[in-house]
Amino acid sequence: VPFLSDLIPFTYSGGMPFTINGAIVSSADITPTADEKAWEIYMDTVEIKGSNIPLLRQLLDNEQVPVSLQSRKLASVLEENVSGYNTPKPIFETTYLDDTIRISRDQDGKVFVYGKTSDVTEPTEYKSVDSDLGILKLLEGLNDNFFKLSM
Repeated sequence: VPFLSDLIPFTYSGGMPFTINGAIVSSADITPTADEKAWEIYMDTVEIKGSNIPLLRQLLDNEQVPVSLQSRKLASVLEENVSGYNTPKPIFETTYLDDTIRISRDQDGKVFVYGKTSDVTEPTEYKSVDSDLGILKLLEGLNDNFFKLSM
């Protein structure tokens, strides 16, 4: 099987020539631990919003029939039917916090670094995101860098 780089006149990294974008939107209860030094997280729902994958986007962003993973319901079914299963409730301890960055560790010592990108607290609206796998941006980049066609 020939590689794409064998057929095109420029270097190609081998990745897919399109991008997959979207946001994972989750809700959870967050309660302080007994020592009040950390937070226990109990997931509730998980949704994918603003996907640029055609058809999947229309299915997942359907406001009339919302699609989400009901984590707590799934956890209840697993606890009732799988011997020894306990619903995970990760514990996060914030070790550094300022106006733009938060550094936390989970119960296993893994480090998570979060950067604040906006002060907006309303949910993001994804109607302006095209469900085209990023092909339009790819073509736009090709035009801007190689062909310089203007419309």
